[in-house]
Amino acid sequence: MYAEKKPDKIDLHEQRLSKWLNCSLSNEPLKPPCVIDRLGNMFNKETLVEALIGKKLPKEFGYIKGLKDMINIQLEVVPSEGLGNARFQCPVSGLEFNGKYKFFSLKNCGHVLSAKALKEVKSSACLVCYKEFEECDKIVINGDEEEVVVLRERMEEDRLKVKDKKRKVKHGIVDVKGGDKVAGKMKGNGKVENVKGVSNGGSKRFKAADMVPANATKDVYASLFTSSQKNKFKETYSCRSLPLGRN
Repeated sequence: MYAEKKPDKIDLHEQRLSKWLNCSLSNEPLKPPCVIDRLGNMFNKETLVEALIGKKLPKEFGYIKGLKDMINIQLEVVPSEGLGNARFQCPVSGLEFNGKYKFFSLKNCGHVLSAKALKEVKSSACLVCYKEFEECDKIVINGDEEEVVVLRERMEEDRLKVKDKKRKVKHGIVDVKGGDKVAGKMKGNGKVENVKGVSNGGSKRFKAADMVPANATKDVYASLFTSSQKNKFKETYSCRSLPLGRN
């Protein structure tokens, strides 16, 4: 009779449902506009932005540094007869957004689709807006530990690529057409000066003398494109054979 009261058992169904219908930061019901981070956690955008501005973001979400780490998502609301929190569904298959089914968010357009819809309708374009996407653009929502590890590795790879790109811009390493790379000092107008070299060999400069046709005089052919001989006379713009001072 005087035994300690046992704690109430946690309802796993309610816990799972809360993870899919509530903000991961405030635990309030999801309300558009909503965003997702690169690890598949969902947030109310306003709540997440306020936490970032106020520097009140928990350490577990420390990888979110700014708006570039948020992806706007578009959730399909289930038509509801009564009042209450909104529920969501896949716009293609109609499967409910409740944790029983796997869902993906497409990074390039933000539409949230069920894994079943993406599997049955094999396409490289979004099934809602028809915008092209790649496999790496798919972010699994509330994935398991293994899926989160894959997403975290992908996030770190993307950040390393961004850092490497910034480093190249800082040091003036610019990719040019054909895969060549030119190193130099970057000017304020975006141009490169003091070019040091070309990695894969630069393009050869055109010389008219190297393209002389058969039975043609080298000097005469070269004179069609540029002055091949230096002299003290000035030429007319209309005729190169009659320089001033000779006629």
